[in-house]
Amino acid sequence: MDWEQLHTDLQRVLEDLSEKNRRAPIIVEGEYDKRSLRALGVTGDIRMINQGSTVFGLCESIAAHHRDAIILTDWDVRGGRLARQLRDGLSANGVRFDEDLRARLTVLCRKDITDVESLHGFVERVAEHASVGYRQRPSKRWYADRVQKRDTRRRSQK
Repeated sequence: MDWEQLHTDLQRVLEDLSEKNRRAPIIVEGEYDKRSLRALGVTGDIRMINQGSTVFGLCESIAAHHRDAIILTDWDVRGGRLARQLRDGLSANGVRFDEDLRARLTVLCRKDITDVESLHGFVERVAEHASVGYRQRPSKRWYADRVQKRDTRRRSQK
């Protein structure tokens, strides 16, 4: 996938997220996740899991005011566990949940980032690469080789 296509796909997901957020709160893990989404232009209700309440307490709070919710936890192991707990808690309280956006972001970003808090910076990098006209996304091996060459140069300069 080239940078322009990735940028287009990310923009589409973010537009869908903003649109759905008008009706339903987004559930994220913490403050930095919320800040990242705000920086991306998401203006609706964003709820944080790590605010001193239990996951089930958060689900009950959401159920008192909303019929739908968007689960947007990180796409690492801990985020997967939290997403499962949220699914259980929301469905027990009769709240419909959307995990599709999380799944789409996971597919688009998994090779580069694993958390929501890094999403804003990643979107900016992708937009920059797309505007410059890079065709192919560098692989992790390319990045590793580049870091190794840089470190070798630094050692030789000392």
